[in-house]
Amino acid sequence: MKLYITIPEGELRQSCLSAEALSCLAEHFNISYNDTGRNLTEEELAEAARDHDVLVTGWGTANLKRAGLTEKGTRLKLLVHTGGSVGDLVDGTAYDNGVTVISANRIFAESTAEGALAFILAGLRHLPEDIMSMKCSSYWDSPHKTAGLFGRDIGIVGVGAVSRSLMRYLKPFRVYLRVYDTYKVEEELLRDVGAEQCSLEDVLAKSSVVSLHAALTECTRGMIGERELSMLQDGTLLVNTSRGAIIDERALERELAKGRIRAVLDVFEKEPLAADSPLRRMANVYLVPHKAGPTYDLRKYIGVCLAKDAVRYVKGERLEYEISKESAARMTRHT
Repeated sequence: MKLYITIPEGELRQSCLSAEALSCLAEHFNISYNDTGRNLTEEELAEAARDHDVLVTGWGTANLKRAGLTEKGTRLKLLVHTGGSVGDLVDGTAYDNGVTVISANRIFAESTAEGALAFILAGLRHLPEDIMSMKCSSYWDSPHKTAGLFGRDIGIVGVGAVSRSLMRYLKPFRVYLRVYDTYKVEEELLRDVGAEQCSLEDVLAKSSVVSLHAALTECTRGMIGERELSMLQDGTLLVNTSRGAIIDERALERELAKGRIRAVLDVFEKEPLAADSPLRRMANVYLVPHKAGPTYDLRKYIGVCLAKDAVRYVKGERLEYEISKESAARMTRHT
């Protein structure tokens, strides 16, 4: 089978596709590479990849549907995405026309949930302020009243792969979980993590920590606006590791300016965050440069895992990282 790696030569390809991963693929595929030094346009991708059975994609790869690579009768049979969400690459027509999709979404989710947990703990304990105080002054007795996670009311907005991992990570802290999503969350999961599915209003109004995990779609863009932010309790810690556009950023700036809530923001409407953003000047918000996950050290692992899954596909074995049509439809789409 012919395999085309769309990721251009550079740091991303080197870190995700190690010698071990490429060796694994080379045993079963005839490999070609994007050697332009940049991501291909849709037209260029259509020309370069049209006679290949397998595509290995990464961040910045053009939409495969618009490139005409998922139409009925085209050669593509397997998509191997080294990122998480495949929402910007394919839609249901790929599945309808027999394309199998695998991605690192599950690995990404576990790592991002780890990051979200770290941000929650850092926010409750005021770690950044205390660290800076120790470095920049003679402070010993911190002026900040720290808080813990044990027994807290935690709100989760969006029940996807990331929040499922996070909810399991939270179990040892004996928290009370309220979750919101537009679809019915399976009872088995709710029982396992000790969660209750509620309305968005209840999640926002009854939680002292609210963590956002909704995928970005046309329906969820701006879902946390002025009305929703006003529902948060005084002192609530709002954590966003999903997508910046889930929140109306101007409304969030106004709410934070009141000083009654705090936030940890890993994502923003436009990235990088503008140098003159009011958020940069607010003491009650921690700003993180989109680092919740996956951590860099996982890239080599991701590449090897996906290469082995591609080999399983060739052998007709059960896949470990397959993305179903239903899951893909709920994933973040920017375009």
